[in-house]
Amino acid sequence: MKRLLGKAAAVCFGVVVCVNLTTGTGWADGQGAGNQEKKDVKLENLTPLKDIYKGKFLIGNIYNSFNLTGVDREIILRHYNVVTPENMMKPEAMQREKGVFTFESADAMTGFCQENGLQTVGHTLAWHSQTPDWMNATCSREEAIGRLKNHISNVAGHYSGKLLSWDVVNEAIQDGARLPADGNWKSCLRDTPWLRNIGNDYIELAFQFAHEADPNAKLYYNDYNLNDVNKARIAAAMFSDLKKRGIPIDGIGMQAHYSTTLPVATVEQSLELFKKTGAELSITELDVVVSKAEASGLTKEQEIAQGQIYAQLFKLYNQYSDVIKRVTFWGYTDTKSWRSSNFPCLFDGNYKAKEAYYAVADPEGYLRKHPVKEIPVPNTITAVKGTPIIDGTVDEIWNSAKEEPVNIMTMAWQGACGTVKTLYDEKNIYVLVNVKDKVLNTDSQNAYEQDSVELFLDENNNKSYSYQDDDGQFRVSCKNVVTFGSNGTREGFESAVKVTEDGYLVEAKIPLKGKAQIGKSMGFDVQINDSNERGERISVAKFNDESDNSWQSTARWGNLLLK
Repeated sequence: MKRLLGKAAAVCFGVVVCVNLTTGTGWADGQGAGNQEKKDVKLENLTPLKDIYKGKFLIGNIYNSFNLTGVDREIILRHYNVVTPENMMKPEAMQREKGVFTFESADAMTGFCQENGLQTVGHTLAWHSQTPDWMNATCSREEAIGRLKNHISNVAGHYSGKLLSWDVVNEAIQDGARLPADGNWKSCLRDTPWLRNIGNDYIELAFQFAHEADPNAKLYYNDYNLNDVNKARIAAAMFSDLKKRGIPIDGIGMQAHYSTTLPVATVEQSLELFKKTGAELSITELDVVVSKAEASGLTKEQEIAQGQIYAQLFKLYNQYSDVIKRVTFWGYTDTKSWRSSNFPCLFDGNYKAKEAYYAVADPEGYLRKHPVKEIPVPNTITAVKGTPIIDGTVDEIWNSAKEEPVNIMTMAWQGACGTVKTLYDEKNIYVLVNVKDKVLNTDSQNAYEQDSVELFLDENNNKSYSYQDDDGQFRVSCKNVVTFGSNGTREGFESAVKVTEDGYLVEAKIPLKGKAQIGKSMGFDVQINDSNERGERISVAKFNDESDNSWQSTARWGNLLLK
């Protein structure tokens, strides 16, 4: 991403990221400084990506201090014409101590760019993460505004006239929020120190301060998971409202941390929505991880699957090149990516082009050679009529229901799995999930990373790429703590949990918004989240949907047939 929704861009998906806060450089754990230079490696004679997309949009990548030498320097200069600092301009790197600004590394970057004809993006000014404790500390509104203005004025002012754009505010929208009917986007903001100390006008203040300090730079709101229609609607409402009121905002940045199970149609939906606002658009942090990747590397089939996603995305970006200013990749070699364990980049650790490079270089040609397969026929579970008592005990009536496996693994680790049965009556769907899991853990602050079962129900079974009013996501932990997905709570939902010798049972009642009828088919899926002793989610098992998008898309859910 990053939930009830998504994966935050500050979280490294199981990869420890080491950051030098003085220099702002970083690398994935196990891929440190000792592995950063391979003197015997030479770049392939490939067509530069920046040349392929010349006249359409800029092609960018991240910058770190080691880009100044060797093959890293060569690959940046050959393929890209704009860079974004990965860490060195974030608040904690710029002003770790109050009043002490560390510009040296970022100055070296802007100097490198000026000498070599590259443009530079500033990233980022106002953020709740990678921000020093003193800046986030509780204080009066006046003091917090002073902190915000002082930081932005000094940092943006120092680079005034040298940058293409600024990511002014980063990741301010609350995961799982939905735009209310009155369009009040401010009610959808993440609970951050800036919001608590200043109020919801901290966003417009940040843009005003940035414009005052660097009046010629384009100013962006930047966020992850903007292909989720609910989050996209909030971002669009924010942009439109700020623009209407004369706040100096120019664009929306879609971070684009995706996977090989991405429904690309969700990206198109958001691009069209943002285009209607009149915003300048940038794809700011693009990478595509490979689902079920093994540590030993990618198979040819996995490389092609990754290439297909990149090809579909760039085919789409070409269609929207009238509003897309820039496409920036968040890394160029797999071994130096923040998501290195899932091989997200166009080049491997030896700087050799993967299938993904050729997909980006010629998306339509690549898709002709490697056409995307249709979604397979979904698994179906049948529900027979019956009304059990929701108490965690397997009533005799469950014996009439057919048991189906929940064992489609969507992550590399083969962890907890189970079985599911379903019943129904006129007003409810009943679900019984038997989980096999010897280690139960709920330590994580993120509900989706705890040992838990997630139930998904789409009453009209239209297999849409975003949730509609009849769709629901219901999560029950192994301790019977209930949380809900982006469509919110559903009155009357009940659950019970019983720990067994080899795992736990979850019994649940899902109230229907419509009426159950014999022969009706609903969209349905089950997800088993497996946490280890350290509270880390290591495995996900599904009934049907092999993607990691069940929380936002019903397109690949299975079917529930009422008999």
